[in-house]
Amino acid sequence: MARSERAQPELSLDEYRRLWNIPKWAYNGVENPNETLRGCEHIWTQWERDDLAAALENAGNLLAGELEYYLAPRYLIDYDKVWSDPVQLRWGHVIGPGIRARTEVTPSASDFTVDPATITVPSASFTGGTSEVVVIEDSTGLEIEPDAIATSGTDYVISIGQEKLIEWDDLEAQSDPIDYDAAFPAATWLKLADLTIYREYRDEDTTQATITYGPSCTCWCSGTACTGTDYTACVYVLNHEIGLVRVNRATVSAGVWSCDQTAICGCYAGDKATVYYQAGTDDAPNWKQAVYRLAHSMMGEQPCGCALQERQWRLDRYELKVLTAERINCPWGNTNGSWAAWSWVQTQRHGKGFML
Repeated sequence: MARSERAQPELSLDEYRRLWNIPKWAYNGVENPNETLRGCEHIWTQWERDDLAAALENAGNLLAGELEYYLAPRYLIDYDKVWSDPVQLRWGHVIGPGIRARTEVTPSASDFTVDPATITVPSASFTGGTSEVVVIEDSTGLEIEPDAIATSGTDYVISIGQEKLIEWDDLEAQSDPIDYDAAFPAATWLKLADLTIYREYRDEDTTQATITYGPSCTCWCSGTACTGTDYTACVYVLNHEIGLVRVNRATVSAGVWSCDQTAICGCYAGDKATVYYQAGTDDAPNWKQAVYRLAHSMMGEQPCGCALQERQWRLDRYELKVLTAERINCPWGNTNGSWAAWSWVQTQRHGKGFML
C-alpha cells in the first residue's frame, strides 16, 4: 500500500485513494505522462500521505473508543483484567483468542519488469486462503497492499502496481516529482530482494491467556508474601459481539488445550488474567465515510488539490453559522464532518443503519 511510518490506519491510504479515484501514480509521488490527473493539481508528497494517515488513524481510534470495537481486525492484549467467570474484555467483535504469527514463504517466481509486478507463491503455504498473504518491505517493516491475488493452478499470483514499489528512501526525501519515463523500472523501484512474503495468521496454539494467582498470608504455602504466580490458560468466547469470554487454566500440547486441574498453593481461584486476542469488524455500514469525514475535520491543511476530494474536504470542514444544542455539544467539534461521524456512532450503538 502507499506507506507511512507515522500511522497505519484501518482505512488504509490505498483504500482512501480508491474511494476518491485519485490518480495512483500522482498519489505515490510519480509524474506519469500517461496518467490522467482527473483535476489533481500536483503529485502527493510523503508528508501529505503521512499527515493523512495520522488523521485517519486518529479518527478510527476516536470512533472505536465510542463503539467499543475497532473498525477492522487487529491483535490486542488486555493486561491484568480482574479475574472472574466470565471475563469482560475491553473490545468487542472478538474473532478469537491468540497472537499474530508470521511464517515466511519463499516465492517460486517473480517478474518486476512489468506493471503490475507479479510474485508467484505456492498456495499450499496459506492454509487460510489469500487473506493470509502479506507483503512486507524489509527496510521499514511496512506492509505493501497487493492490487490482486489470483489463483493459478497450485499457486497464488500476487500483483502489485509499480507505483507502490518505490524505495522508501526516495519517498521520504522526495522534494520533486519522480519522473516515470526516466525511472521506471530502474533502481528507484523495489525488487523481490527488498520484499518478504509471509503467511500471517492467528496463532491460538501457543498463547491465549495467563491467570495470575497472588499470595495470601492465610493460605499461601510459599514464604513469599508479595509475589504472584502465572499459569497458562485458554479462552472460550461466550459472546463475540460484546467480548465476553471464559478463561480456563489449561496446558497445551501439539496445539491441543487441556484443562489443568493440578492443585495450586493457594485457597482461591485467581486474581487477574491477561488475554491475547484478535477483535474488530469491517462490516459496520458506512464506516469508511465516518472515518474519512472525521479525519478531514481534524486536518490542519488539505493534502492535495484533487477536485472530488477537495469538494468533500471543504464540506466536512464547514461549520454552520447557527448550531443546535446537540451539535454544540458534539465532543469532536462543530464541523459537518465531526457531526456526521458523531451521529453515525450514535446509530451504531443501537444497531441501526445510517447514511452519511
